[in-house]
Amino acid sequence: MDSSSFFLLKRRRPKKLELQKPMTTQLVEKWCSLKWQCNVLHDTETPDHGRHNVQEPEVISGLHENHTVHSSRHSLQEPEVNREEFYIDSAESEVSDLDEAILASPEENDSHDEMDLATVLKDFQKTHLDTSNYCTVIARRRKILHSACMALSKSYFAWHKLPNIEFVGEMADDYGGPRREFFRLLMVETQNSLGIFEGKPGSLLFSYSQQLLSSNKFYTAGKLIAWSIAHNGPGPRCINRHLFCMMCGQKTSLDDFDVEVFMDEDIKQNIEKVSNCSTPEDLADLKSHLGDWIAGCGIPDIYTATLLDVKRIRGEIVSHFAFHRVASMIQQFVAGMDSCGQFWQMVKRCWKQFLPVFTNAGNKLTRNSFQDLFTIGWSPAGSNRREEEEATIFQWEWWLMAIQEQEVDHTFEELLVFITGADLLPPLGFPQSCNIDLYDQELGMRRIPYASTCSLSLPRGVADEDQFKDLMNDALKGSLGFGKV
Repeated sequence: MDSSSFFLLKRRRPKKLELQKPMTTQLVEKWCSLKWQCNVLHDTETPDHGRHNVQEPEVISGLHENHTVHSSRHSLQEPEVNREEFYIDSAESEVSDLDEAILASPEENDSHDEMDLATVLKDFQKTHLDTSNYCTVIARRRKILHSACMALSKSYFAWHKLPNIEFVGEMADDYGGPRREFFRLLMVETQNSLGIFEGKPGSLLFSYSQQLLSSNKFYTAGKLIAWSIAHNGPGPRCINRHLFCMMCGQKTSLDDFDVEVFMDEDIKQNIEKVSNCSTPEDLADLKSHLGDWIAGCGIPDIYTATLLDVKRIRGEIVSHFAFHRVASMIQQFVAGMDSCGQFWQMVKRCWKQFLPVFTNAGNKLTRNSFQDLFTIGWSPAGSNRREEEEATIFQWEWWLMAIQEQEVDHTFEELLVFITGADLLPPLGFPQSCNIDLYDQELGMRRIPYASTCSLSLPRGVADEDQFKDLMNDALKGSLGFGKV
């Protein structure tokens, strides 16, 4: 065999997987053993002045059979290589699928699965946030994104300090409600106004835009999102579920990936052609007309593919356009998140907990879950006020039922925004319990319901269903924001 030939090294499959050493470790051990044996022979039979004539085994470039070591005074035979441990076999492989999976994939740590989202965020806040100091953010309701970006640009901005939101033209102190309102509106504008996302609502992909990349829009979005979640605000809740899993380094089946999320019609049509390929004739036509396009997606084996490969090829095309093509955009987005205490690294470790924060996988509010948030401030039983309060709460409960049955033009999310500033329960919950308080209507006056921090105030003695609906409709439709009428 030509000594210049190069051979692949394979290890023998161990009988017991639990006793298996990593391939790299085995190679190093064998190399050390061979070198030690050669050195022993050289030391005992070769003088120092003759060692420069001795050729050591070339392990990296290949193992050679019948390799003879020559010196000026002695002819030494290289220690025999055990072919049961190192052998050359170009015809077949004895490496099992399980072996390959172990060698190719890092070990996953499932210890984080036992933690819930609230625990993860509390640990992060305890380590990174300074809740004893405030960072004032001046905001305009109609230009929330601009207000947030302006705050980020200031030298004194500190993401880890507690944001104190001041809406222009409003005198309300920020006890939590304005902050929740600010971050909720900010997440909406981050999705809609920055231009970094595209696709179907609730299942968005990153836009492939060099211009947005060069202007650091993806970095800005990542930082704004991390800032919001870190302070118990909402996440985007809009990223495609498969994309989020790939961003977190998780394997995900793309069989059910909805190609309608792609904005490019050619991409959707070509993927459909691959999906509909079911006969040898279809495959031959696919290779003829779309072979170069598919190869350009990082799938050069399309020309030798069989019908059994079609499903895999479809998935690889999807992953190319959804993830790999926009890798630079995703990298910049992740860098923006990591600028807030390495936030994305925490998300990757606890990706299951953050799935409803980044994707549209969360549960919507129901009548029961909404009711569970509130405590009613009743007057003493048997009093006249208690009787009037029960009349109002009776109508309140029926109104909530009408929302659930979609008999009125309102949602629980809209109602929660009016009361708390948030459209869903925050990851850490509300800092205080939500209350329903009741007040007396002054004679000749019509005072509609109003809200303050996690508190809804309703008038006593509203026994008529239509009257109650009108009051709530005026309160919600006339609201300018959190608790504002």
